[in-house]
Amino acid sequence: MATAQMLKDDPVVQTRELTVRAVESQLSRVRDFVTEICEEASFSVRDTSNTKLAIDEACTNVIRHAYDGDWGEIRITVRIRPGRIGFSIKDTGKNFDFTAVKDPDLNQFVEVGKKGGLGIFLINRLMDDVSYRSSSAGNELVLEKSSQSLALMLPTDIGWRQSLRFRIGLRATLGLFILMAGIGSFMFIKQTDSINNQKVARWWEKQRLAENVANNSTELLMTPEVYSVEQTNLNSFVTRLLRGEDLAYILVTDLSNTILASGSIEEIFTTHSRPTGEVILRDGDVVWTRHQLDNQWIRDIMQTVTVTGVDGVTATLGYVHVGVIESVLGNDISDPRPGTVLTLFAFFLVGVTLVMALVSVFMKPLRALADGVRAIGRGSFDGTISVEGSSEIGEIASVFNDMNKKFQVVRESMVEQEKLQKEIEVAKQIQQALLPAKEPDVAGFDIAPYYQAAKDVGGDYYDFVMVDEDTLGVVVADVSGKGVPGSLVMTMIRTALRMEARGNKNASDVISKINDFVTDDIKKGMFVTMFYIILDSKNRVISYASAGHNPMILYRHQTKETFFLNPKGFPVGISLPDQALFRHSINLEQLKLKKDDMLVVYTDGVTEAMNSERDQFGEERLIAAVKQHGYLPADEFIEVLEKEIHTFTDGNPQNDDITVVAVKEKQSADDVLFDIRRTLFDMVEVQVI
Repeated sequence: MATAQMLKDDPVVQTRELTVRAVESQLSRVRDFVTEICEEASFSVRDTSNTKLAIDEACTNVIRHAYDGDWGEIRITVRIRPGRIGFSIKDTGKNFDFTAVKDPDLNQFVEVGKKGGLGIFLINRLMDDVSYRSSSAGNELVLEKSSQSLALMLPTDIGWRQSLRFRIGLRATLGLFILMAGIGSFMFIKQTDSINNQKVARWWEKQRLAENVANNSTELLMTPEVYSVEQTNLNSFVTRLLRGEDLAYILVTDLSNTILASGSIEEIFTTHSRPTGEVILRDGDVVWTRHQLDNQWIRDIMQTVTVTGVDGVTATLGYVHVGVIESVLGNDISDPRPGTVLTLFAFFLVGVTLVMALVSVFMKPLRALADGVRAIGRGSFDGTISVEGSSEIGEIASVFNDMNKKFQVVRESMVEQEKLQKEIEVAKQIQQALLPAKEPDVAGFDIAPYYQAAKDVGGDYYDFVMVDEDTLGVVVADVSGKGVPGSLVMTMIRTALRMEARGNKNASDVISKINDFVTDDIKKGMFVTMFYIILDSKNRVISYASAGHNPMILYRHQTKETFFLNPKGFPVGISLPDQALFRHSINLEQLKLKKDDMLVVYTDGVTEAMNSERDQFGEERLIAAVKQHGYLPADEFIEVLEKEIHTFTDGNPQNDDITVVAVKEKQSADDVLFDIRRTLFDMVEVQVI
């Protein structure tokens, strides 16, 4: 059981309290409580996550150590200030001073694989201030956290994160970051390989050095004579070689391990103890052994000195030991990686600056165009949209300027029907321009649309939007207004859809964001019904949502049955008393189709199509057509349905647009699995080749 209450209602400092049982099942309540507190303090996502982790770890320690399985409670009191939160965690269990624990040696934790003991370290690192008090009344852990988020520096009502400028800038910056990270990773790997190759080459140089010493030791080992010329020359040779900083020793021993040559005179004629460490390499006459000497790791390269007689028999004369200091070898190899990182970082900063500058330049004409379009939609624009930018944007602005001028003329004199007709033709051109030029090509789905414009400009709209490379969004909408206002609303709907649909596979969320985008700019009394479908060709899942639109028809090929799919939702553009009511009311539903199943989305222009006797086509005729012809491919079904509507209306002019989009499933689950396996097989075959 958990209880939470507000103890103090102060606009500057507020206090919250939560009491839970000291059991791990209550930790989820604690996390939710902390999340709510952090949202009130305008914490960023990162600060909220860090705070939840610290409080969760503190409560876990209380449950496991303070109470150690006994019954008890944890009381959390929170003081909230703008940008800062203070947590007081109280218990009545065993005391344990969190602040007295020293930071652990993380390297040791990694080496020995020890688990636990890092919780207090995390709390100290994640929170700004940590203090602990213990008394006869209980224990209290006080944690303080300040937000480092930029949200405190910016007004919360600007909506800057939702702006197109921010989104484009963020995506361009992320793309630049990924590019620079890819280049940096490639260069880092190449430079690391180069450094490693140089180190490997140094090791083989030491191997060749041992072989050289062995070649120069043959005469001394064949005729070992104390203080002979051969021994003196060999000692001088070894001493010169030992001038390298990465060499610990060079020894020449006979078969009894007696040192005959060394860089140190004191070692001559003493017995050498062979290293007993880890054997790294054993190849014929060469043995590499790793051992410690004077707190340094030494790699001993032992080269066997042999001689081959005239009879072809090889005899062993002695051994050469070259000790290489691992930590010193290769220190003179330059490491270009830090400089590369700094250079790439500098390029990234320059790139971000250029991106932001280009986004500002690019957004300026779009912003002017958007402001003008919104003003035209509200009927409050009396000037001309002035755009400086690309010719395409200038042409769009020119179209809207011409349309606005004509609309003003028509509004001043409604009797001038000829000018009104021209304005309607412009609206028709806009409406036609908004409709997709061709059907999309989506794996596994057969899609075909049918659109017939009314005598006057209607408000129907359908579109196809690529959500990602495997997912397609299909929308069918009907604007309540006609003429230019309806076309302008349709323009805003299309703009909002294409902006919000990218990468968003939640149909209800997309419609909700479209509603937020256009509601303030739609005239009172106008609204838009919309049915939005998301086709996931990879997972073969269809999600959909409706904003007060006609129900979608589902045709099951196997049973020849039809169903109405009608998720709840308000029409777009209606001013509701509660802004969150639209989002909370709209439903998201999902389904999977079997092979040859079909979905039919339509506007009321289909069912309300009339013949000369004022009879409507109606839902019954539409359902009958779906049942009778649903087995056909999508394009053939659309052709048959179009003929039936034309036969019924017999050329009678229609007052509303007619729009139908048919989506047919072409693949079964086995077909999808087969395609996946075939793709994997092709990939494996290419790699083998």
